[in-house]
Amino acid sequence: MKNILITLAMAVAACAVAFGVSYRMCCEQELHRAASEGDAMTWLRTEFHLNEAQFAAVKKLHSDYGMMCGEHCAAIMAAKKRNAPPAEILALEKTCVEAMTAHFKSVAGLMPPAEGERYLAVVMPRVDGYGHTGAPNVQMKP
Repeated sequence: MKNILITLAMAVAACAVAFGVSYRMCCEQELHRAASEGDAMTWLRTEFHLNEAQFAAVKKLHSDYGMMCGEHCAAIMAAKKRNAPPAEILALEKTCVEAMTAHFKSVAGLMPPAEGERYLAVVMPRVDGYGHTGAPNVQMKP
């Protein structure tokens, strides 16, 4: 019985060490740090393998789009607050979705083609289901 427990403890320890080593070797630490800090821009740069020029261009696009996005969001929230007709709210939400879609396509256009396609596959499904309850932010945490 004593040998079984020692063998089991050694097997568990070996598995833990193997997991730790493989985790460190196969996973990009920058992605984990970005996720833990909620830094979507660092995640974007790392996940989609952007060089410095591409990343700078994406950051500028994001910064430029931020003001427009805030305006769209404020208009939607103001319309909801004053109980605007549903058609008006839907029109404002449609404008928002069209702007987000154009922005995401512009961002994807700055990436290598395969990475741009992968980026769009990640972000576009979120556009249609967006709740328009506030401006999205670049934080990964809600």
